[in-house]
Amino acid sequence: MRKIADCRAMPSQSQCSLTITGDEEEVVRAAAEHAVSAHGHEDTPEFREQVRASLTDERDQYGTIMVGKRRADLGEMRAAGDQWARERRVPGFLREDLLAADDGETIIAAVRFASRADYQRLAEDPAQAEWWSTVLAPMLDGEPTWIDGAWLEPIERVAPAAPPVGMPAQGGPAASEAQHASRP
Repeated sequence: MRKIADCRAMPSQSQCSLTITGDEEEVVRAAAEHAVSAHGHEDTPEFREQVRASLTDERDQYGTIMVGKRRADLGEMRAAGDQWARERRVPGFLREDLLAADDGETIIAAVRFASRADYQRLAEDPAQAEWWSTVLAPMLDGEPTWIDGAWLEPIERVAPAAPPVGMPAQGGPAASEAQHASRP
């Protein structure tokens, strides 16, 4: 099962926002290397066990989909979201994806959190309610539709294997040159 390490969940003076996702051993290694290089931790077996204990399961992610009609410019909405992520530093917030529909007015936001508890904590935060009512709600035309739920494991495209380094793809320029070179 894929795991998540999220620097925002750890106390830090640097306000680091790095999130690492992958197979458990990859995440432990990458998170430990990051903690050593960016935060000055010592890479010991005990520290790696602390990192391992702090990981969450990727499949436990929870979040919301918002479907609304926008009144503001997409750039303005994006800037508000970026500022929110920078200033609020919400523990457990993983990502937000926006889709601007072809109709020119519908906006869909898909927001992911590491857990349902992280999502609920934000939903119950009075500062979040104030931000919503004073910053984002005025950018929408009316009340949006909200759909909350658990995120399932993604289905991702499997990329075709690349040819080995130094080997041209079949039928590529090098193959064509070789064919011409073998002609009398």
